[in-house]
Amino acid sequence: MKGKIMSMELRKGWKGFIIFIIVVTLVAAGYAQLYPSVMEDMEEDELVGAELVNIDIEGDGIHLSWTMVDGSIDGSVEYRIVEDTNQYMPNPREIKRTSDNHTIIERNNDEEVRYFGVIALIGETVEKPIGMASTEEPVDPVEKLMDTPFVRLFSAGREDLSMADMEGFISIEVYSWWILLVGVYLAYLSVKSVTTDFEKDRLDVLLSSSVSRKGYLLEKFSALSLFVLIMHVIVGLMIMLSVYSVGETPYIAYLIAMLIAVPMFMVIIAVSMFFAVLFKKSRTAVGVSFGVILVQFGLFATGHLVESLEPVHPFTISHYWDYNSVLLDGVVYPLHLVLLTAIAIIFFVASMKIFQEGDIPS
Repeated sequence: MKGKIMSMELRKGWKGFIIFIIVVTLVAAGYAQLYPSVMEDMEEDELVGAELVNIDIEGDGIHLSWTMVDGSIDGSVEYRIVEDTNQYMPNPREIKRTSDNHTIIERNNDEEVRYFGVIALIGETVEKPIGMASTEEPVDPVEKLMDTPFVRLFSAGREDLSMADMEGFISIEVYSWWILLVGVYLAYLSVKSVTTDFEKDRLDVLLSSSVSRKGYLLEKFSALSLFVLIMHVIVGLMIMLSVYSVGETPYIAYLIAMLIAVPMFMVIIAVSMFFAVLFKKSRTAVGVSFGVILVQFGLFATGHLVESLEPVHPFTISHYWDYNSVLLDGVVYPLHLVLLTAIAIIFFVASMKIFQEGDIPS
């Protein structure tokens, strides 16, 4: 009876499938909702009014100049220059007063970062801040974030990746850890779908109802692959919808980048089923499957930080899920998909061979 095992697998696990899809969809699509807030927070880290105050360090002098406000603020006749070693200026110290829109401040010999504030005096009592400047080299807050170990670790070696763009933000916050979130759950599911029948002595009954061993494994594999495909279609579409809801362009690339992950997860299903039929025990098979996923992901990720590990990349399945090429370049590499599919087939065929030749525990 073709389709019996597949149908039974879907009926048995549909609640778990739905719950998992809802959870990962909320997590993945939720990051797009965070994007505007993250960008706003990074902009708030910039010095207040930095665009109005220029700083030029030459020799022993620090040259400050600022936009005159006399024309817009009646009665401003003088400017106060204050200094602090903290950009939030909790204890500002006045170092100079001037009626010009520029001044020179003496440099000290230490390398401590100095922050300067320019304040316009209006009459005798009213003060209006103009802006701030710092002796520190100006750094784009996005570039500063991109230079952190976390971002370098999960940028997959793409130097043109920027979290200032929605595509780069989603790439790092969603796609970079997707294999761990989904892969670990899928490995567990794949192992348990087979080993539970071993451990609960259900195989004799299933195989005696006109279902071959080959058909048994094939339908188990098909059910899990169908679940993966449906999940990635839903998540990809929800990411697009979430991106659109915050005013960004909902590129089809978000969906395509998700869909090309399906062959990679088919490899995980096949490898996990291979260990399931090899060991016939859930604990052992799950442990080994988790270990394989974590080791290959670790090698792929750290390979972008440790140059000596770069040659290992082609031996990890993450290397062939090139989501950044889709998100940033609009390019899909069919050969990568073919290779991943071939690896899945090889492990699945090996699983069938072991399963057909092995004894079923009584």
